[in-house]
Amino acid sequence: MKKVIVFVFFFVLTFQTWAIADAANPISVNAVNVNGKFIATEVSPIIKDGRVLVPIRTLASLGVTYQWDSKSQSALITKGKDQIKLTANKKEAFKNNQAVQVDVPVQMTQGRILVPIRFVSENFGYKANYEKIRSILFIQDGNYKVDQESLQAEDLQAARQAAISLPIQFSFKSLSSLEKPGANLSYTYVFPRGDSSRYMYLNRVGNTVVEVKNGVAKAVWQFTQGNGMSDIVSSAGQKPSYNYVGWVTDILMFNDEHGNIKAVYKDDKGQQKDLTAKAKSYIDVIQPIPNETRKQ
Repeated sequence: MKKVIVFVFFFVLTFQTWAIADAANPISVNAVNVNGKFIATEVSPIIKDGRVLVPIRTLASLGVTYQWDSKSQSALITKGKDQIKLTANKKEAFKNNQAVQVDVPVQMTQGRILVPIRFVSENFGYKANYEKIRSILFIQDGNYKVDQESLQAEDLQAARQAAISLPIQFSFKSLSSLEKPGANLSYTYVFPRGDSSRYMYLNRVGNTVVEVKNGVAKAVWQFTQGNGMSDIVSSAGQKPSYNYVGWVTDILMFNDEHGNIKAVYKDDKGQQKDLTAKAKSYIDVIQPIPNETRKQ
């Protein structure tokens, strides 16, 4: 147990100094969230020329169907009476047989077909938003409503999962360094014990403190650090009055390079514990903490 604790605190205090991935390579998107639910994808979406491309099979979660013609290397995507035809490596597309231009054409990667999601979603009446701070693509249709019941659930795992499923909104200019390519290859969520209404998101560069209220996740402060979380190098927003640093010893959940989720937490007796779980989807980073109860 002692080795685990030492590792975790070393991880939290130093991961901001790790090397950032080569920006010349395609940037992977960590997750896709459709109408408040994270969905699993066979291959990671990528960003090319500033546009997000997703595996074509992801479109099924949007209520659309598709056909792939391997001979012409084209995808025919259908929703109701509307159709879009996209062809690999061509910027000319067709919507209901009318020629239109697309910024980034269909791509092939790892034997999978990736399509430009903003072009597809907006032509079918969906709203697509890429959240740079966590490298998450959010897609919502016109009928989407925030699940307030899940946010207030007595089950803290469910409530925390609902909380991180909300796109983070900013009322201040975000620190651009936290949005660098590769910054979110490793990430951590930190929660105060018994609470789902606040959390801190840590990536390889810095930290973002988030408050969830009335169905909105709002960033209140961001900072980068030197030797420990009290050594602030740069910051944006308003520093909270509460002890966000103490959350690190309450509940800390993060991904590792093997696709596992690890959690280190204090139990109800104040003893440090840890657990490991397999991740099937991004949402699995939020694990149930044994014997934890919601604080009123």
